[in-house]
Amino acid sequence: MKTNNPKSYIISQKKRVAFLVVVVIGSFFSVQAQHNAEVQIRAVFNQLVAAYGNTKSSPMLEFMNVKQKPTTPAFYKDKKIKVDLKFYQLCQTFGNDSLNALSIVISHELAHYYYDHNFCTDFAFAIKNKSQEFANSIKLVNKNQKIIYETQADDKGLFYAAVAGFNPFEIQPKVLDSIYQFYQLKENNEGYPSKQERKTIGLNALRKSQKLFNIFESALIAKEAKQYKKALTLFEEVNRDFPSRENYNNCGVIKTLQALDLKPLTSEESNYPKRFLYPLEIDNSTRLQKEITRSITSNDEDKMFNLLKSAQKDFEKAISLDINYTIGYINLACVFDLLDNSEAAIGKIKELPLDKQKLVEAQRILAIAYYHADNEKKADAIWYELKI
Repeated sequence: MKTNNPKSYIISQKKRVAFLVVVVIGSFFSVQAQHNAEVQIRAVFNQLVAAYGNTKSSPMLEFMNVKQKPTTPAFYKDKKIKVDLKFYQLCQTFGNDSLNALSIVISHELAHYYYDHNFCTDFAFAIKNKSQEFANSIKLVNKNQKIIYETQADDKGLFYAAVAGFNPFEIQPKVLDSIYQFYQLKENNEGYPSKQERKTIGLNALRKSQKLFNIFESALIAKEAKQYKKALTLFEEVNRDFPSRENYNNCGVIKTLQALDLKPLTSEESNYPKRFLYPLEIDNSTRLQKEITRSITSNDEDKMFNLLKSAQKDFEKAISLDINYTIGYINLACVFDLLDNSEAAIGKIKELPLDKQKLVEAQRILAIAYYHADNEKKADAIWYELKI
């Protein structure tokens, strides 16, 4: 067929391809396929919620009706995140990156929820005319504010997707293009960022979140190498943009380990090093193999106290972000014991559910705290159970 307008021809071909993709994906959605999609989406959702580690209860996850024509991959409204099941099939076209693609969109919507963006949104930032009520509610927010919200949702979404164990960085631009094509979204919508603006927002977020995630990984490496000062500086840098329970916990652990390096070694610790190994210590081959010292300089004592009090705040902040953050309670109990408040350490472990109190790490600090509280009988019983 001959055409006098190459541009019109290209546009028509793109629409034809998009239509075929919708037909192919939408035509084969069996009951089993729907179930599998729901299971995978919920698993990714739960993994991302855990990574955010926010004190807010998680939003409800719902699925769009597969019999209806899809208009958007996902949206957040009224403390609910709704995901189009057909979007999961679109994600599958990314092969090994299917779950990475899925994580980008769900994490984006979770960011809107956790950072209190007070408008309902969809990932592609374009609404069909048929969803008039949905579109009108979004139009209450001016375009500049929407750009701010979308930028933050992209920043946080990509970072926490990476923290959750996904690899969203390489495929993020491709996912956005696929969404516009699959859902046949207009490239320009009045009152909304254009597709090009949306891609620019995504690219800037990609650069920022990837840079900070690299810093996060470098901090973990420095921590394992016992380069505590470097690790702390890096974690605190990440925390300024992406505060999370893990970041606060890591900062607290580093400060506690620094304090332990200043702590005099007692005869009990020297004779029974495995018994007095705090759960948060990476390795007992250094601190608990030092020569016994019975005194500490006033300067080191002040440093140790200040480090522990600062670590206490970090662990308390981590717990405030997620009241079910078990490791935060265990690490805070270690700090209380090191501050000579063994009763508080015992009490903190007792705040945990019974099944969590039975964890080896919880039992370790509980035994140490009981010993320091002059209850050697209970301490010995725990050590006996742990075969220490």
